[in-house]
Amino acid sequence: MTGPPRVRNDTTLGYGAVLLVVFFWGIGPLFVRAVDAGALTIATARNWIAVPVALGIAYLTKAPLTWRHLRVAIPGGLAFAVAQTLGFASFQETSLAIAAVIGAVTPLVIVVVAVPLFGERLSGKQISLMALAFAGVAAVVFGADSGGDAHLLGDLLALGSLFAMTGYLLLMKHARMKGVPAAAYVAGVFLVCAVVVTPIELASDESLGTIDGEEWLWIVLLAVFAGCLGHTLMTWAQKHVNVGIASIMVLGTTIVTAGGGWIFFGQELNVVQIVGGFVVLAALGGVLLFQLSDPDVPPEVPRPLELAEPPTAE
Repeated sequence: MTGPPRVRNDTTLGYGAVLLVVFFWGIGPLFVRAVDAGALTIATARNWIAVPVALGIAYLTKAPLTWRHLRVAIPGGLAFAVAQTLGFASFQETSLAIAAVIGAVTPLVIVVVAVPLFGERLSGKQISLMALAFAGVAAVVFGADSGGDAHLLGDLLALGSLFAMTGYLLLMKHARMKGVPAAAYVAGVFLVCAVVVTPIELASDESLGTIDGEEWLWIVLLAVFAGCLGHTLMTWAQKHVNVGIASIMVLGTTIVTAGGGWIFFGQELNVVQIVGGFVVLAALGGVLLFQLSDPDVPPEVPRPLELAEPPTAE
């Protein structure tokens, strides 16, 4: 008799966790902006700082990383390494506006893919609000100076990051539906990502020696909040939420980043951007409200991806 209330409560907590992720992932670019080092150097430092923190979280939550969990996390770690590297590089090779807009397409790709893979669905009202949220994001991004020129290479890098991040989120969902503990999975992802990115950084002209003073503080905060806490919360939530809805909510990171840029870096927002921000927040709120309260959209128990069976999680 206690089953349904628990499902509803876990669903609510899951979407609450995603809201925290939106904030943590939204402030991540602010920490990156505060560091003068190259993208590969920041990524390498962030990943290796995140590894012991993630391992500690896994241990404290009684879900230590095992070889079985690590094997399950390898595909997600590889996808995240590609997404992270290409994403950082795209912001150096093309317009920030275009790179951001390409990245904002991720929820649309996930929604299209999640339906056949996980049996999830969105109502017509939610799809309409999703389109409105995309319009708001476009207003926020294109409402300001792009801060850079558009180049085909950078656009392609951003496109590659888009598909890699989509794969990472879907693999994350798959691992959670198979019972892999969230903290163990995230620890495995960061370990794999660090091992993959480090040789690339060493082969480049960049060096960790270019990071000094308080820049290390920003990278630590990036690793702990945007990295470990953000990814652990998102991974935990995937077992209890609709992956399409969660990915749409992540559009809110654009608003957090834009607001932080205004407050801390003097990147003022004009009327178009402010209105666009309110449109995004209102649309995302509507999508979430319908998911939690609309009787036509009951809590779902999505099915796992139809892939080769991974090792059973301990």
